[in-house]
Amino acid sequence: MGTPLDSFKLETIIWSADVSWAILKQVVDNVLLPRGTVFKLDRLFFEENDKEIITYCQGAGYHVFVDAKIIEIPDKVIKIANTYLKYKPWMLNVMAGACSTGLLEKKNENDQIDALKRFADACAEVGTKSCAVTVLTSKKPCVIREEFKRGQSEQVLTYVEMMHQAGLTDIVCSPQEAADIRNIAKYKELSINTPGVRMPGSSKDDQSRTATPLNALRNGADRLVIGRDMIRGDGDILDNIEKNYHDIFMHILPFYTGQLSV
Repeated sequence: MGTPLDSFKLETIIWSADVSWAILKQVVDNVLLPRGTVFKLDRLFFEENDKEIITYCQGAGYHVFVDAKIIEIPDKVIKIANTYLKYKPWMLNVMAGACSTGLLEKKNENDQIDALKRFADACAEVGTKSCAVTVLTSKKPCVIREEFKRGQSEQVLTYVEMMHQAGLTDIVCSPQEAADIRNIAKYKELSINTPGVRMPGSSKDDQSRTATPLNALRNGADRLVIGRDMIRGDGDILDNIEKNYHDIFMHILPFYTGQLSV
């Protein structure tokens, strides 16, 4: 029989690697993080470096989550996505609100297929997880209500329904909305990736809707996207990354060993 720890996967902790290629290469070459860990690399990283880095990391046993946050008209969404998909990243994302008309059904052969579905299909063809960002974790509830004329949970669930219809595999939302999604049975197949994750006592920085790694998992998150708390510290950045990963793992360990009530 398995143990609670068997449910822990190395992809549970996604490192938002907002560092230079030189630093990332040292992490990869020296195996400072367990093979199987996911590196989230954003669009700016790939604008400043070669997309071949995806292949380099994959060859060393790591996964790459391309945080492209694609925002474009439907035809261009797919064209931009394909520039990354040819490298078969582990996951690729778009912005949900900018890529969907909300009309998924074709009324006739001349109707345009919704960009979210086209994106999901393109990712599936190469074995890449298709992901969409709901409401940025940096947005405060008052700002969300002003922009969308509804609360954050309602807006996130509106996007999640579109993603569900389009056949996406993954979503990005704050830890605070994860529980609302998990309470709806038809969304159980969607994997929840939560940024805005901070260790107890850490600064929120520019994030608004945050939670600790342990609370994010208890809310129903599948994966924790962690950036600043992976590099914090007074020592060498590589030493900080190695130490902080260990600290985060030990912080969430009770969730998997059954040492707390979930």
